[in-house]
Amino acid sequence: MKPSEVLDRAADIIIRDGWLQGHYYLEVDWEDCADDRAELDRKARESAPCCQAGAISRAAYGVAWRSAWRRLDERVSEAQKFAAAKAEGYMQQYVREVLGSRVSSIAWNDAPDTTAEDVIDALRGAAGLARASGE
Repeated sequence: MKPSEVLDRAADIIIRDGWLQGHYYLEVDWEDCADDRAELDRKARESAPCCQAGAISRAAYGVAWRSAWRRLDERVSEAQKFAAAKAEGYMQQYVREVLGSRVSSIAWNDAPDTTAEDVIDALRGAAGLARASGE
């Protein structure tokens, strides 16, 4: 999977499931199912609002919170990790260079004046940056 595909999927996730500020993912208690793969997989597929960073993670790994995908580590390929890390980098680049923000893309997502539409547009814009770089 390419970073541009991760970013486009992240935008699609927010469009489909909703957007969130202040948390990566709508509150899901991962600790309740830490030893139960079937329950973890069910919750990983669950549709719930997430922030831009959570949407990137969910697009790459199927879950929106890193502590959860680490439990799935044997199923997470190096290619997925690389694509997600690059996608996060392109999102940060877009927020800083195109939008002129001085804060991280996570802090920008959580700013009071940021909207879901802003986040979707930024994810698509970051995907464009990735594509322009061949990724």
